[in-house]
Amino acid sequence: MELEYGLQLYSIADFTEYDMEYALPFLAEYGYKSVEFAGYFGHSAEQINDMLSKNGLKVIGSHIGLDILTEEKINATLDFEEAIGNKNIVFPCIDLDNAEKIKNVVPQIIRVQKETDRRGMKLHYHTHDWDFLPNDDGIIPAKALEQETGVLFEIDTFWAFFAGLDPVAEMRRLRNVGRCELVHIKDGKPNRDPAVIGEGFAPIIDIVEEADKLGLYKIVESEGYIPDGLTDVRHCLKYLKKIASGEITK
Repeated sequence: MELEYGLQLYSIADFTEYDMEYALPFLAEYGYKSVEFAGYFGHSAEQINDMLSKNGLKVIGSHIGLDILTEEKINATLDFEEAIGNKNIVFPCIDLDNAEKIKNVVPQIIRVQKETDRRGMKLHYHTHDWDFLPNDDGIIPAKALEQETGVLFEIDTFWAFFAGLDPVAEMRRLRNVGRCELVHIKDGKPNRDPAVIGEGFAPIIDIVEEADKLGLYKIVESEGYIPDGLTDVRHCLKYLKKIASGEITK
């Protein structure tokens, strides 16, 4: 199995919000190869580049709200992303609760993707469980975005599993039609609570194996912060290393 993993920095938001420079060296020490940002907390592009360079980390993506990808803000937002070498713009968690909301957001997504395409970037949507379930008008939001836009999908494998989908099949389906390149490796419990990878009920081994077969880039996400984010993500990667070495099997 491919051992290279990135980390969604929301996983260590209890550190990055206050001292990103302190936190990043630990990720390199644990064995993470890249980071996916979830905010920059006032740091300049030059400071971000310096921190990445010092720790041998690359940027694999950034979660950016559609509110800063409006016509008024998109140029400044994407200029910053270009300055740090980021090619993957990921917008998470938008309200698609009914047909009207989907109708209203689709034109913005199309406009944003035209600009990311022009700049040689890619636009992705990070999925949650509700994206795979009927909304108030009986529409599956993820299906609507797939049909009405050209956005790529960053599949959060735990939320797909929690929604009742087979995350392996969904990754394969979207990859085969060119709509998935990044995937979140995450675990959780049946009551929706977060769990360190390997301590929940998601089929992690199957997901990792399929992601490798499909050539998807694997990004760890952990949201428990128990006892803290850095401890969580260290345990996550230890477990994934054991899968790669064959120490843990199905």
